[in-house]
Amino acid sequence: MVEDLVMKRTLLLLSSIILLGYSNPKVFVLNDTEENKYFVLELVNKAFEENQIDKLPLIVIDGIPFKYNKKQDTILLPLKKSDIISLDFLNKNSSRIIYNEKENDGAIIITTKIKHE
Repeated sequence: MVEDLVMKRTLLLLSSIILLGYSNPKVFVLNDTEENKYFVLELVNKAFEENQIDKLPLIVIDGIPFKYNKKQDTILLPLKKSDIISLDFLNKNSSRIIYNEKENDGAIIITTKIKHE
């Protein structure tokens, strides 16, 4: 009985990993508390499901494209939830026209309270 429960949990975990690995974009994690660290991910997943962006979006923070390794599964954003004023999405065509980046799958536009010098 205990073995059945362990097996069911293992199968559920593996199926979740497979589904997440193939159906969602990258995992975007804020440099924040456990409670807030997936704030951007929730919004990105919703935009992905609504076909606003695809799996490898360009990330733009305060007008500056954020460089990250697009092959990584987890992208650590150097922000806290409290730093973010707004988060918007551009589809592929708009982001390619505005940012002249031929290989992006849309864009995540993040506006922050942080002052840049």
